[in-house]
Amino acid sequence: MNFPKEAIRWFASRLGYDVRSAASLGVSPFLDMQKLVSGQSPPLILDVGANEGQSIARFKKIFPSSIIHSFEPGRAAFQRLSEEARAYTGVHLWNSAVGASAGEQVLFENTNTDMSSFFILSNAGWGQVTGESLVKMTTIDDFLKTNGIERVDILKSDTQGYDYEVLKGAEEAIQANRIGLIYFEFIFSDMYEKLPPFDRVFRHLIDHNFALVSMYDFRHQDELASFADMLFVNRDYHTSRLTRRGG
Repeated sequence: MNFPKEAIRWFASRLGYDVRSAASLGVSPFLDMQKLVSGQSPPLILDVGANEGQSIARFKKIFPSSIIHSFEPGRAAFQRLSEEARAYTGVHLWNSAVGASAGEQVLFENTNTDMSSFFILSNAGWGQVTGESLVKMTTIDDFLKTNGIERVDILKSDTQGYDYEVLKGAEEAIQANRIGLIYFEFIFSDMYEKLPPFDRVFRHLIDHNFALVSMYDFRHQDELASFADMLFVNRDYHTSRLTRRGG
């Protein structure tokens, strides 16, 4: 007996499950990026906070011909990133941080490399700070100018709370609608000191011609929101893509 899809979803919801097709928006950020990227040429991706290269494998799976610039300031993480990147072509590695202004910044290195941050660890954080390193920092705008890059399809940022600073350092590119998609992790909990509030970051993107696509992998700590991944699309980039595909 074949049940309609709606009936299957209804029965699943009664059991506490959310049944959605993998083709649906809001299930996988990487599949959503695959749907939303223009497709005119190999995508150019900025992988800010590359850590040990986890995102490279995911991006290369859905965009095999993509050009990826990966930034990672942590010494131990960058070493592992270099080893991971050897398996791929079109990947450029930069042992540098990205922020609101060029210069140097103190990085608090954690026993868990994916918890290292420019913010001081707070009550909801985990791991232990093993040292403080003064690392080189650039901005998206400076990097694009120096390397003659005209457009960015995806700006991915996972910098343990520092993502708003990354966005501020991309002001010129964002104002000129030269960045198509922005994918980043937002932290709601007291994981680090002096984190920017959600409304400030959301308002910044909305005011700069971006629209929210979806939130993904929403996590909780002590029954409160902890962090989630978010995907935004530039409205002009999206409209141009829809026009090219005819709807």
